[in-house]
Amino acid sequence: MEGAVFSTFSNIFLLFDFQNQPVDVQLVYKEAQKYGRIVGGKAYGSWSKNKMAAFALYNYGIELVEVPEAEFLPNKKGNDIRLAVDCIEQALRNNIVDTFFLVTGDADFTALVYKLKSYGKRVIALARTKSTSYELVSAVDKFIPYEDIVKNENLTDPVDRLAEEMEIFLKRSGKEFTRDNLSRFLISFNINPSKYGFQTMHELVDEVYERKVQKPERLKNIKQMVLRAVLYESLSEKTLPRFAEDNKIPIDDLKAAIDILVNDKVLLLSESGYEINRNKAFFATLLEKYPIVAEHLLEFVEKTYKAFVNGRVKALNQLLQSEFKISSSEFKTYVEAVKRSGCLKGLDESDYISYSTPAKIVCDLEMFKVSTFAYFVKRILSQTFVFKEEMAYIKELVFSNNEMLFEKTLDFLQQTGEVIEIGGVYFYSPV
Repeated sequence: MEGAVFSTFSNIFLLFDFQNQPVDVQLVYKEAQKYGRIVGGKAYGSWSKNKMAAFALYNYGIELVEVPEAEFLPNKKGNDIRLAVDCIEQALRNNIVDTFFLVTGDADFTALVYKLKSYGKRVIALARTKSTSYELVSAVDKFIPYEDIVKNENLTDPVDRLAEEMEIFLKRSGKEFTRDNLSRFLISFNINPSKYGFQTMHELVDEVYERKVQKPERLKNIKQMVLRAVLYESLSEKTLPRFAEDNKIPIDDLKAAIDILVNDKVLLLSESGYEINRNKAFFATLLEKYPIVAEHLLEFVEKTYKAFVNGRVKALNQLLQSEFKISSSEFKTYVEAVKRSGCLKGLDESDYISYSTPAKIVCDLEMFKVSTFAYFVKRILSQTFVFKEEMAYIKELVFSNNEMLFEKTLDFLQQTGEVIEIGGVYFYSPV
């Protein structure tokens, strides 16, 4: 029934009959997302034989159901029965699910489809056309040939794809994206480096780390340099080679950074050269080296305040990232923001403290919050002036639109003289 209507508000439960229908998990998952929000899923297979698929499914939060197989005794009917039972259980118990997405072409599931529809559920099936029964195609609300999504697949570098999967996996596992963790997990999944064009696992790990960690960090720095050059000097396509040479930047990295800025509509190309488009993306780019999520920072400040006041920690380097559910880049930036807040003094009343200096907090919690958030406002204003109407971008990017905290912080910075306003334009004025 191809006329069925699916919307992005549909809540989808995704089921993979992987033994009968092995597929590219990433392709299928992205296809399913076109029809709504995926709220859960299960996959049935012998995962000891399909480690990479299991890895990808785990990354997407799909529950892995092990269906044991002997070498010459496939257990395909056991697979079908478990899928059908779990599907009916979801239909009866999980009221939020309105759409079932079945990755199978087996005729045995036709009765299941009609039962789901009798409960008011919509059903989509995806499978290889040659291995799909006519009965199943006729029963579902929509059938998607697997060949179609493979044919329309965008070409992705295999190493980039592996790097993306590893990033998701490490994040879900609560692990940092380090060379050691990469090597450990790639080995555990029996990844063969030669399939990615490398002779050793060490070479593959270095390349993945370069693409996901080192190059993005380089590009962040280069984007900042480009924006400064456009704001205060002049930069054009003709002057790029000279700019790269003067700043010791690989020309390919410089072009990659500019491509990102152009795609984000931060840079506009005019006859005279590049121009800044002072949009939200522009201010977000200025903050890239100082990652912040307002809710995370508020929690960080509150926990840090209690830790110092209660005497549990006596120096900033005693704060442990494991106690905060944040990335290492956020953690490092938040510690630096606290260090520069002006709210910590050495035990000898010194204003200048290092990370290891025994220190105490000399303000109340509210001032501690304001002073710490002020660090991020200053990071933006130290790079560019800000028009009054553009302060809305800062309020959103730094404060998640917390109006009261934003106003308190701006008032504090103006009272201390670190930020001045002239004719509706804000400037940074370091004290």
